[in-house]
Amino acid sequence: MPQHWLIGVQLYRALGVIFLILYGTGKLPGAFAWPAGLGDTLVGILAPVVAVAYARAPHKNADMVSAWNLFGLADLVVAVTAGFLTSPSPFQLFAFDLPSELVSQFPLVLVPVFLVPVSVLLHLASLTKLRRDALPEKTIAKSRALA
Repeated sequence: MPQHWLIGVQLYRALGVIFLILYGTGKLPGAFAWPAGLGDTLVGILAPVVAVAYARAPHKNADMVSAWNLFGLADLVVAVTAGFLTSPSPFQLFAFDLPSELVSQFPLVLVPVFLVPVSVLLHLASLTKLRRDALPEKTIAKSRALA
């Protein structure tokens, strides 16, 4: 699968704005909605930008792809952590007045159950492909240096 497809498909993460809308309507706590919503929206909006940049100049923009992937993974860690810390459970430390119960109901339950794992796999696949694509270049460079 082309690298720019692995990146561009994550445009769906811009739907993270839904968390901010639900916060605005008083249905999700800010301690969860702000980090999860802003991070996902930013990753999603940047996905086509990074994908096009990589498609146009892969070697020049490989570092941008790597940084975008690492930011996307970090965002998922922050969002899942915020979800745990604001949901009714033994781990809840915040949002006792308005816990993140809505995320455990359909259709939002699809986010932690399906979309987060898919996003993690897409980021890891992209990073793996980036690394594999860079290996032949390093091997060629070493061969030339030895010759």
